[in-house]
Amino acid sequence: MCNTAAYVGSQRAAPILLGLIEAQEGLWGGHYTGLATIHAGKLYHAKVIGDTAQLREATDAENFPGTVGIVHSRTPSGGDVEWGQPFVAGEEAVAYLAQGAMGYWKDETDTELMARLLVEAGHSFRSSSDSSIGSYPQLPDGTWTHTSEVMAHWIAVHLAESGDPEQAIRQAFSDWPAEIMGLYLTLAEPGTVYGARWNQPICVGRDNSGSYLASSPMAFPHDCAWQTWVPPCSVIAVTAEALRITPLGPPEEALADDIDRGEARAAVLEQLAEGESKTAPELHHAVKALSQCEARIVSCDPLYQVLTDLEGEGLITHEIARVKGSAEGLTAPQFRFHLTT
Repeated sequence: MCNTAAYVGSQRAAPILLGLIEAQEGLWGGHYTGLATIHAGKLYHAKVIGDTAQLREATDAENFPGTVGIVHSRTPSGGDVEWGQPFVAGEEAVAYLAQGAMGYWKDETDTELMARLLVEAGHSFRSSSDSSIGSYPQLPDGTWTHTSEVMAHWIAVHLAESGDPEQAIRQAFSDWPAEIMGLYLTLAEPGTVYGARWNQPICVGRDNSGSYLASSPMAFPHDCAWQTWVPPCSVIAVTAEALRITPLGPPEEALADDIDRGEARAAVLEQLAEGESKTAPELHHAVKALSQCEARIVSCDPLYQVLTDLEGEGLITHEIARVKGSAEGLTAPQFRFHLTT
């Protein structure tokens, strides 16, 4: 799991993006962090092994120009700094990031075929690694690469063919489905954040300065009075003034959202009443167990909404622990939730 966020509005995006991701990175992330903005026909991007603080310290990301951007924080699943996100493609015209994993489709989606087709068409991958990492695809030259970088190139190919940013991500997600949510920027439409979701979480918020996107509403500013969850199986286009949601296209089986939010709330409070603080993955396990569906379900929406509501009501709070990071000398944030005393 990872955390993602985006902003498009009237203010400079980079410091807002860093605030959005820092507010949620301890849910599931903090090991690799990256950010991209668009300004004056150029894509600005940077990433590090480490958390948001490390991105601030080691790069100029906080000073990037532009009022639109995306940001990502990921788990410790291996690789050098190029295995952080976002990934760039299309001759630096596209920046893409994703949250999730192959999941249900791991035995049905041939990511190595996708990568091989791109290599044959002349694409190369910055995340290419001499070492095998997890279940990521192997390239024809024997190296391995990140699936999300492959998807970034695939979106860029469809964008070049159709000229339609929404259709490009819809087609890419349909060609190679996975239990993911993805966001991207393109120089072709610099005032819009595009995205798609099968079942991984993304919500949208609005205030007077523009539009926000985040994996969890915990990330939104306090004056962000309006917010909504993006439905599963959707494509989105978000500008400073508007949100457009269109169908991604139904999978072969419905995605279940059968977890009652009241029951999820009770499950979280019951877990925390045991006295020990709990991490988001621990609480997610308890909430997910409420589903009666054995296949794919809407992922994390119930937990993230309940945690946001309970903290807003003052019933729970969280502290930030530091755990071993993904490079020597680094630590990563981990949110630990407990009842308010």
